[in-house]
Amino acid sequence: MPSYQNLLAIGEPFDAFASRGLPAEIETVRTAQAQLARPDALNAETHRRLAAVQGRYHLLAAGEMWCPDCQLNLAALAHLQHLLPKVSLVIISKARAEHALKARLKLERISIPLVLVLNEKFELIGRFVEQPQAVVDGGEAAQADYRAGGYLESTINDLLAIIEAHEKRERI
Repeated sequence: MPSYQNLLAIGEPFDAFASRGLPAEIETVRTAQAQLARPDALNAETHRRLAAVQGRYHLLAAGEMWCPDCQLNLAALAHLQHLLPKVSLVIISKARAEHALKARLKLERISIPLVLVLNEKFELIGRFVEQPQAVVDGGEAAQADYRAGGYLESTINDLLAIIEAHEKRERI
């Protein structure tokens, strides 16, 4: 079973991942990136939380470009990486995750995107699966706005919550 470090070493950066999609898939990613590039894409509280991150983190994501959840959420995490160079993002295929992570994480199946949040020692501190919690909580009513990129900041905030909880534990 490969280590998290080995999986990070063979994974690919977001731009390479996104470049292999079909035109409509790439367009969804570009639209999400354009939304995230707007000055008002993230509120002041999210910017404050980003600035407060102390440690280095690695995001090991399993995803496929055909997956609409991957197009949106991995674009949001690539933006997180851009804003916070202390965070690295690497993507492996769903098949690789099935082979290397399913048993280790005791999962019946790999839902994508599956994002493992690792600390600087490459220890698992949390995970993000498929959609941000705000979308899960919003149910069917949230889906149209989610598909239009209305929850990109929620994805970033879910990852920040994992990092903040880890940093709080480390201070105790």
